[in-house]
Amino acid sequence: MTADLVALRERIAAITARPRVARTLHSATSPSPTGGAQGGGAFKALPANCIEEVTPFGPVVVRREWFPNDGDRGVEALAACLGLAPDDLRRPLFLDTETTGLSGGTGTVAFLVGLAWREADGLTLAQYFLRDFNEENALLWAVGQCVSEAGVLVSYNGRCFDWPLLQTRLVMRRAEWPSPPHFDLLTMARRIFKPRLPDCALQTIEQAVLDLHRADDLPGSLIPSRYFAWLRDGDPHVLDPVFTHNRQDVLSMALLLARFEAVLRGSDDLHPLDRFGRARFLELRGFHDDAISAYRQLWQLRPKGAMPVLGGALGLRLARLLRRQGCWEEARLILEECWRTQSYPYPVAIELAKLLEHQARDLRAARRIVGDALRLLALAAVPNPQWRADLERRLQRLDRRMMGPASLSLLYAG
Repeated sequence: MTADLVALRERIAAITARPRVARTLHSATSPSPTGGAQGGGAFKALPANCIEEVTPFGPVVVRREWFPNDGDRGVEALAACLGLAPDDLRRPLFLDTETTGLSGGTGTVAFLVGLAWREADGLTLAQYFLRDFNEENALLWAVGQCVSEAGVLVSYNGRCFDWPLLQTRLVMRRAEWPSPPHFDLLTMARRIFKPRLPDCALQTIEQAVLDLHRADDLPGSLIPSRYFAWLRDGDPHVLDPVFTHNRQDVLSMALLLARFEAVLRGSDDLHPLDRFGRARFLELRGFHDDAISAYRQLWQLRPKGAMPVLGGALGLRLARLLRRQGCWEEARLILEECWRTQSYPYPVAIELAKLLEHQARDLRAARRIVGDALRLLALAAVPNPQWRADLERRLQRLDRRMMGPASLSLLYAG
C-alpha cells in the first residue's frame, strides 16, 4: 500500500469521525426576518392553508385537515388474511408522495408527502411540502415522527415507489426511520378486482369499486412540472391541483382499506367476479376451506347464468382444491362438466386426465380425454405450443403405463 493511499484513508476516517451537528431553526437555512432564506433564496408564496411548523432541523411547511367519520374501522378479516396484528392494523398510516420525477433514482425528491391517520373519530391528513431543497431534512424528520407511531404503513404501489424513494433520501441524508409492517393495497386490488377491470390504477379502482369520480384531476405526469413552475415563478395557484390530487389519493386509500375488510367478510351482494377474486385471494393466502366454500357457492350460481365469463377457470380452481383434500369424486364431476361445455378445455383436460389416472385408476378414460384435447387443439385458430407439449407428454406417459413392462420388453426386443 502506497503512502498516498494510507494518507487518503486516514483523511477519510478523520472526516467521518467528525461529530455531526443537528441543524436547528437558527441554522443556515432558517428564514431571515425579511422572509428570505439565508443561502437559499427568497421563499415563494405558499398555497392556501399551509403553515410553518418547527422541527429540530428547521421549519417545515404543512397543510393539515381533519375529516370526520372515515367509515368502518373493522380489521379482523384483513388481519387474519394478511397475518398482521389487529392492534397494528387499527393504527394505519396512509402514505402517498408527489415527486420531482416519475422514474425514481437518487436524483428524485419527494416534494409533497401526504399522510393520514385515524384520530378522534375521524381521519387527520397532513401534507408536508418541500418549500426549499434545503428543508428536506426537516420534512424527512416530520414524516419520520408519523411513521414511528404507525402500526401499519398503507400505500398504493408504495412498496415499489414511494417507500423506496423516501428510504433512498434517508440514506443520502445519513438518517433512518423505523420500518413498520407495510400493506400495499395495489397487490390486494390485483388479486380481487383484476378479473373484471381493465387495469388496477387507483382511479380505475375509485370509479369501479368505490364509486368515486374525480373532477378536473391533474394527471400525475404533469405534477413535477407544476412544482418546478412554482419554484421558478412563485405562483401558489399552480400547486393547488397538486395538493388536491395528493389529498384524494390518500383519502381513497382509507376508503379502500375499509372496502377490502367488507369484501373479505363476504357478502352475497358482491359482484360475482369480485366474489371469485375474493375466493382466489383466500386460496393464495392458504385459507383453503374458506376458498372451497366460496368457489362452491359461485359454482352453484351457474344455472342462474351469473357466472358465464368465468367458466372453466372457476371449475378448475375448485376441482384442484377438492382433489388435494381427497374429494376427487366431486372434483371429477366438476371437471367433466367443464369438459362437456368446452369451458377452458385444455387445462381442464390435463387436470381431468391426472385425476382419472391417479385417483380413478382409469387409464383408458384418461387417454381418451387427452387424445380428444389434442385433436381439438389442432383445429384451434390460435395454437398454444405449451398446451400441446403438456398434452403430448401426458399422452406418452399414459401409453407407457398402458403398455406395461411386458409389452415394452416385447417392443424393444422387436
